[in-house]
Amino acid sequence: MRDNVVLLPLDEKSIREHLISYGLNDIRTVDVFSSISSTNDYLLDSKLANKKIAICVAEQQTQGRGRYGHQWVSPAAVNLYLSMSWPLRAWKEEYEALSLWLLIAIAELLERQGYSDIQLKWPNDICVESKKLAGILIERKVRQTRNTLVIGIGLNVAMSLNDEVEIETSWIDLLSIKSGGQLSRNELAANVVSALYATLSKLEENRLIDLSSKWNRYDMLLNKQVEFLYKDKIESGCVKGVDGLGKIILYMDGKLEHLHSAHISEIKLIGN
Repeated sequence: MRDNVVLLPLDEKSIREHLISYGLNDIRTVDVFSSISSTNDYLLDSKLANKKIAICVAEQQTQGRGRYGHQWVSPAAVNLYLSMSWPLRAWKEEYEALSLWLLIAIAELLERQGYSDIQLKWPNDICVESKKLAGILIERKVRQTRNTLVIGIGLNVAMSLNDEVEIETSWIDLLSIKSGGQLSRNELAANVVSALYATLSKLEENRLIDLSSKWNRYDMLLNKQVEFLYKDKIESGCVKGVDGLGKIILYMDGKLEHLHSAHISEIKLIGN
């Protein structure tokens, strides 16, 4: 364990004070748990999340998950597991690219806080040195009168303090990128919520433009050969960025293909 690191517990009052200082006075529900099955599931099941913005943060998840039902390993008291609900007026096509916009927002946030060499891996990962730092999972709750998005963020803050973590995927944490001093997960939680809030507001007001060039700045896969699972077959191609709706553009068999994240999985660099 690193003696010079102070990791304060998650605290509802502290998170709320930071949110208010950022002008986010309309977020009235901030629930903090020492342990929970899944922060996303909690908001998907909550009646509060149907009508207003709600936040759920936990020290530990016992059934955390990523895309395609993959497990998100969630050791206690060293990371940030956060979910935010966002009531929708109506679904529109622009929301198809939402996960990419939110990843960009968090990458920009981390850069402002002094972290460098941030990479984004389509469709839902934040990486450094090609190792996973964070992931995002967006789920949609559909009702007759209202749709609600639930956005889950798992961010490795100081997982290297836990000697018992066993994860097959290569990972990295904020502490390993910029070590020393106090890491305030409460302030970080509020910063993440603020970044999500700003991006969602801009999307609703049609103020998000030029996804391709913004994504290309961080794209870990750009101009790289990758393989992936598509229609139950292993395919390969060269990544040529993303389009305005968040589809990955791949050069395959002599032509460009635009593929949706719902139809492609297990994407990885060839040779890794």
